[in-house]
Amino acid sequence: MSTQKIECPFAERLIDLQWYAKQAGVKFLDQKTAYQHFLHYGQSERLNPSPFFYTEWYTWQYPDYVMFPTVLDHFVCKMGGVPIEPAPFIESAILLHENENYSSMLDALIALTEGKDCSVSPNLEDHLSELTVRQTAVHNSIRSHYIRRRITNRRRLVWVQAGSRFSTTQWFKPDAPRSWDFMCNWYTQEGLDLRHGEIHLIQPGTKSTAIYHVLKNDPELFNSYDLLLFLDDDLAISHEDVDLLFDIATQDNLSLFQPALLPGSYGVWKDLFQQSTHGSRKITGVEIMMPGFTREALYSCRDAFAHSISGYGLDFMFSEQIQRNGGICAVVDAVSVRHKEKIDEQDGPYYRLMRLLGIRYKLELYSVINEIGKYPRFANVKQA
Repeated sequence: MSTQKIECPFAERLIDLQWYAKQAGVKFLDQKTAYQHFLHYGQSERLNPSPFFYTEWYTWQYPDYVMFPTVLDHFVCKMGGVPIEPAPFIESAILLHENENYSSMLDALIALTEGKDCSVSPNLEDHLSELTVRQTAVHNSIRSHYIRRRITNRRRLVWVQAGSRFSTTQWFKPDAPRSWDFMCNWYTQEGLDLRHGEIHLIQPGTKSTAIYHVLKNDPELFNSYDLLLFLDDDLAISHEDVDLLFDIATQDNLSLFQPALLPGSYGVWKDLFQQSTHGSRKITGVEIMMPGFTREALYSCRDAFAHSISGYGLDFMFSEQIQRNGGICAVVDAVSVRHKEKIDEQDGPYYRLMRLLGIRYKLELYSVINEIGKYPRFANVKQA
């Protein structure tokens, strides 16, 4: 059966002739001949067609590029009304907002490639240096204080990264038995709900900055617990299932774990979705939205949490770190969670906050990938 690939116009205009010729070690008459070289040789060799298009980065993000002759064709044809980023330092929402003359990312990328727009540096190191400055400023600006901190004999902790949309009765049942303390880290005081819970902390920022600052400045908080679960506030989980999750983590000697995502949830990695209704299965990593740790595993990742304000890439880093130390990472299929909120990188409040802070979250992800030395994936570990 024929598997004709989809060709798209303008793809060849995304090649910077001088740049690509230097990458390939070949001189080209025009963009058409350069495109043919990229089609037959350059893409498979992971050459970049311009300083604004990173081939390996792009193919990792968008694996359906294989339906097209090249990643350039994929970019032209697939972006539609949802802009996508061709390089880790290009954020489409910012670029299009700051340049009202562009009707699409295609217009913007052609202008950058052809040197008609010099507003974005082609030098990756410039962007990484600026990111470091921004990250330091965010960490230095964080101030926190406890509203409540009750001491109990429980050895497990559930931390909710709570905002205005979260209620302490959303899934928590104050009169039901439990083996864990309930904590809310409020990243905003809007909608503050203090009705239930042993610990309430106000700490503006993100989940990753909040965890890092507690690990760095108040490690005694975590010293009281053997197992810790960090949840986003847009997750629907059963109160009773939290105990089951912790029990299975203990039984299976898991260092890093998460509940399985229910079908219909918003998520990227298919192997993090529920595959059975019992037990746990080994996985290469868990997501930042709901990771569970042993205390020792969490402490081993303290420095990793400093690498990403947004949290992007952080889950890859701590998953690698814990498994390198011999820890077991798993998805617990016996416990399922629904992720209710659609991931909206263009207009979602979380991503607007990142832009307000000057944090390029995709650049943080790329920086972490460079740190760990590979393009990782969350996938089941094949049993020997």
